[in-house]
Amino acid sequence: MLVSQVDPWAQTIRLLSSGLRCSDAGADTTSAAKRGTGYGCEAMSSTSHLPHLKVSLIERTTSLTVIIAWRDSTSCFYGAQIWRVASAKVSGICALSGQPIRRGDRVFHPQRSKPEPVNAHAMILESALSAIEPLQISQV
Repeated sequence: MLVSQVDPWAQTIRLLSSGLRCSDAGADTTSAAKRGTGYGCEAMSSTSHLPHLKVSLIERTTSLTVIIAWRDSTSCFYGAQIWRVASAKVSGICALSGQPIRRGDRVFHPQRSKPEPVNAHAMILESALSAIEPLQISQV
């Protein structure tokens, strides 16, 4: 009888932290940003300091607005949050791709509301959203 040398708890934590499914279960381990889901294009935050964050593009409502599902197990959950495009007023990190954002870059941010959402200062680069779902231009 062979005894496993791998601690099941440590393996579970490692799989959860990596954001990937178990490869021996036949799961696709390609980048989450390149996979589509039934509800839209899904992408997990690739920033190593935010492993608890999952951001999904649900729908592009217009060229200036999108609907985002924001799941942060440490602070908030927004199942269908409207985000608008603007120029970044401050530098930061893209919540979707982990890329740096410079002041003036085109970004999406949560729509202003009262009370202010917990993720009100989050930003997603317009180019990161376009990489997972390019804007469709209808031809009339």
